[in-house]
Amino acid sequence: MSNLTTRSRHLLSKVSSLEKKHKVITYASLLFLTVSTYFLRTENQDIKVDFATLQERNHNLKQNMVIFNRNYEDFPLPVWQKVKRGDEFIINYVNPEYLKKFGHFFKGGKYGFIGKNNFDLFPKEIAQIYYENDIAVSITGDIIESIEESTDKDGNVMTLRVIKWRDIKDKKDTLIFGMVKEVLPNKKLK
Repeated sequence: MSNLTTRSRHLLSKVSSLEKKHKVITYASLLFLTVSTYFLRTENQDIKVDFATLQERNHNLKQNMVIFNRNYEDFPLPVWQKVKRGDEFIINYVNPEYLKKFGHFFKGGKYGFIGKNNFDLFPKEIAQIYYENDIAVSITGDIIESIEESTDKDGNVMTLRVIKWRDIKDKKDTLIFGMVKEVLPNKKLK
């Protein structure tokens, strides 16, 4: 046992004297950190390129949604399209007329709404009614005409007569279309 202790002390004293004379541990640590930093930097550059590529693809997909729905671009009534993803209905498209009447909900211009659901954009009570009607249309496949509410630019409640219908693409994507048929006059309280 004492032999092992003596050898350990001797080894530690040699390593200590080498460190004092030549700074071996310090330089080895610096070399390790330099190599690690280099690899992290190249990995970071790869991530930046991937991110820029994904941003460009996302922008192109949004533009393609507008092209796909170009039939509604000149339609005189507000029209929108949502796609069902799990339990959510994600907004894919709104036409220019919709933007004129309800564009105050969207920040980021024409593409500020794509990828968001009702709960991201509207007050909870209004979004819940939209969700319930969307679910009904997606399950039954029936055309539903309903009365819904929204708010104008000043925060006043508007009553809307809305029609919604379903379309299934390639037996996998459930698309819900909606159109505001009429903005009903608000009843004034006496």
